Amino acid sequence: MKRVFWGMSSSQTATLGIQLRSTGFYVLSVLCFLPFLLCFPVLWMPRRFLVGLGCRYLRLQMWLLRFVCGVRHEILGRENLPAAPFLIASQHESSWETLFFQELLPDPVMFAKKEVFGYPIVGMVAQGVGHIPVDRGGSVDGMREALDKGVAVVRGGRNLLIFPAGTRRRHDKGRIQSGIGVLYAKAQVPVVPILLNSGGCWPSGTLLKYPGTITVRVLPPIPPGLDRQSFLTRLSEDMAPDHP
Repeated sequence: MKRVFWGMSSSQTATLGIQLRSTGFYVLSVLCFLPFLLCFPVLWMPRRFLVGLGCRYLRLQMWLLRFVCGVRHEILGRENLPAAPFLIASQHESSWETLFFQELLPDPVMFAKKEVFGYPIVGMVAQGVGHIPVDRGGSVDGMREALDKGVAVVRGGRNLLIFPAGTRRRHDKGRIQSGIGVLYAKAQVPVVPILLNSGGCWPSGTLLKYPGTITVRVLPPIPPGLDRQSFLTRLSEDMAPDHP
């Protein structure tokens, strides 16, 4: 039987209970963050301390999501994650994966909008963790520089997380941007496709959180060495919404 990973509709009924639970989640998240401000000097310490502190806060947020909002998660196919550095090609339905993949996946680096690095605290954390700034309205040379930084990250032993179908688009799942092909050809490492349905519980465009289970499905890696078109075709098939 095929299992579809589209996520639930974002037009779910926003009941009073869901509104109250979502509000409670944000209030508690802010209150729980306050003690972490005491650790502000850690932003200037080595990356392992910053990552460790951030992951502790993310685990706390996942606990709040579960017990306040009824949002759980499950990860299928962890055995498909290679031991060596690799590229992670994930679907992108909401902010959930941009936050919690930092904790749930092994040591990922992400591309992030350049503006994020100017935000108070958040920007310093993004820079300290090693995420790569991207000017989405910038030049071809700027994009090429960002891709080269991504390749350098992989060659340095870390995993690079990308969202090759773009940001939170439901109508064209499976459409793959060409940048992933460039990274694949240059990095010469496996690519691990990931399917998820986070948009059902954490829809984009709203602060509401809907109860349910977010399923993250890790597919078998695509080995290095394919020509670019063969790779893009296989990745598109793997990330199609009706992938079995």
